[in-house]
Amino acid sequence: MLGPDYRENPPTVPAHWQAGQDASAELKAVDPQTLKDWWKSFGDTGLDRLMGQAMAGNLDLKIALTRIAQARAERSGTRAELFPKVNLGIGATRYENPLPGLVPGTRFNFFQLGFDTVWEIDLFGRQRRRLEAASADLDAADEQYRLALVTLTADLARGYIEYRNLQNQQIITRSNLAAQQHTLALTETLFREGVGTRYEVVRARALTETTTAQLPTLEARQVGALRQIEVLVGRQPGTLDAELSGLGAVPLAPGKEILATPAATIRHRPDLRIAERRLAAATALQGSAIAELFPKISLSALLGFRNTDLDALFKSAAFSYSAGANLLQPILNFGRIRAGIDLAEAKQQEAYLAYQKAVLEALQETETAMTHYLNEEIRRQTLTRAVADLREAVRLSQLRFHEGAVSFLDVLDAQRAQYAGEIELARSEAEASTDLIAVYKALGGGANAQSQLSQRE
Repeated sequence: MLGPDYRENPPTVPAHWQAGQDASAELKAVDPQTLKDWWKSFGDTGLDRLMGQAMAGNLDLKIALTRIAQARAERSGTRAELFPKVNLGIGATRYENPLPGLVPGTRFNFFQLGFDTVWEIDLFGRQRRRLEAASADLDAADEQYRLALVTLTADLARGYIEYRNLQNQQIITRSNLAAQQHTLALTETLFREGVGTRYEVVRARALTETTTAQLPTLEARQVGALRQIEVLVGRQPGTLDAELSGLGAVPLAPGKEILATPAATIRHRPDLRIAERRLAAATALQGSAIAELFPKISLSALLGFRNTDLDALFKSAAFSYSAGANLLQPILNFGRIRAGIDLAEAKQQEAYLAYQKAVLEALQETETAMTHYLNEEIRRQTLTRAVADLREAVRLSQLRFHEGAVSFLDVLDAQRAQYAGEIELARSEAEASTDLIAVYKALGGGANAQSQLSQRE
């Protein structure tokens, strides 16, 4: 076969990750089974249930399956080109010469029935190279399905965490609102009794109204997150309202697990395998383009019956056969074949550069995701300690107020700081889990998940 043979050449990658080299990061290698269905490590049954529904109903997965079917059909059609074409022909023709002045008696019928076959011998590998490219395209379609799984699992987990986070923020907001309303009632009582000031009442009321104003925004965002989840699982709006209406904690990031080396990440990511398969297809098409310079050799044969009398068509005298061979050598095509070769070479070079770019982007995505996750974990732990201190500060400010050591404004300031700290901690917990999801996605997590759609296929 003409043209270059494709040989997989693993890309050059660093020996270790830049992120997490500090011993305090406490990173460990991830179990491949954990990477397959990584969302189960969060230990949330609601998330597990939604993943099952999405695997059965997500439309992106169904679209990816139809593309696999298209690629498989294209490969079958390309493979069929390697074999002879056999046709059954039945024909009847009426010949006559109606022009005046010619010899009469040229009117007759002609009947034929038989099989004819044509086979183009793929002597220089033109069709076989095309079959190689079609096989690589089919592999790429399979990887597109796995990439859809990676994207689906990550997006659904992020949406679910966002939904639970907004629920959690509303609980915190309403809890703080109840405390602030109690404080407002107390300041109004003190003001009526002449102990407090009107400034303290106005300040307490403003704090209460500011907190109340947060609820409509949180509720709207929660509905938006729920509707996005419904799209991912392939459901109509409102169908998951009852299922997710119950309160649930935000799934916390379970641990610091990564693949041991960047090279292992390259092997697990479907997008990189897609780029590599496209490079293989482009390389194969180079050989097909080069083969156009060489002769096309075909064999043909016919076996059947021919006669001018329909009644005698199947008699031995009507039996006929023929065989032939043809060679077609391009001589003058004004550079069309050479232009096709140049185009194939340029596309192969483009595919090679696209593969190299995909490798760099994969390493960058993983490094960035790991850095964000590790730093958010530090931030979350710091905020956890800060919220504990803020709650103690509120308790102490209330005690000191009753003792007359501080004004009521100090109590209001402590409550405001506590609310801000609790909201920030809730956001950080959700962000840490979301960042870990980004790490799992960068590692190709979920690519080999058992989809109910693929099982039915």
